[in-house]
Amino acid sequence: MSRVPHPAETPDSALLDLAAAGDLEAFAALFRRYQQVVYRFARAMTGSDDAADDITQEVFVALLTKAGRYDPARAAFGTYLYGMVRNLSRARLRRDSRRLSLESFVLGNDDTLFDDPASRIENDETMAAMRRALGRLPSRYRELIVLCDLHGLSYQEAAAVVDASVGAVRSRLHRGRQLLKLKFVSASRSASPRAVQPARCAV
Repeated sequence: MSRVPHPAETPDSALLDLAAAGDLEAFAALFRRYQQVVYRFARAMTGSDDAADDITQEVFVALLTKAGRYDPARAAFGTYLYGMVRNLSRARLRRDSRRLSLESFVLGNDDTLFDDPASRIENDETMAAMRRALGRLPSRYRELIVLCDLHGLSYQEAAAVVDASVGAVRSRLHRGRQLLKLKFVSASRSASPRAVQPARCAV
């Protein structure tokens, strides 16, 4: 069982294979590489710290015990990981059968929905309104805004995660951004028109 740290450039698929064979350092390397990504996506999808913690744990346990399910020929490892988090988040929400806490959605400390740094959210009241607006979106729109506008996935990558065509992703994302603008305006009486311009999804 290896205890030797693996180089930073070691491919994800290679680390996964090593981890499945019992290499704990390889598993630790994967965990360090993706733990925050998994947690933040789960947090944004569920609106719950506890749910995000549970889902993060489930994802990495599944990676360790079911490594053979990943096929690098079908999708990049990151895309595969987002798909796992998406499915587990949806299952968690169905199990909980409760309303999401709209105030608990986190847009992230370093990410933004806005093109121009000058248009970033400037106060807590506006941030709360944006969180409420995001929380009120149907999940099929919210997940794409989180994937593309917050996590920077391309249309192609997001399509692979949600198992839809690129055209469907473009359409849903366009509609989702429109709905987000409308809900944000209704959630914040003092919102500035320039503060509701979401960023374009990376191509």
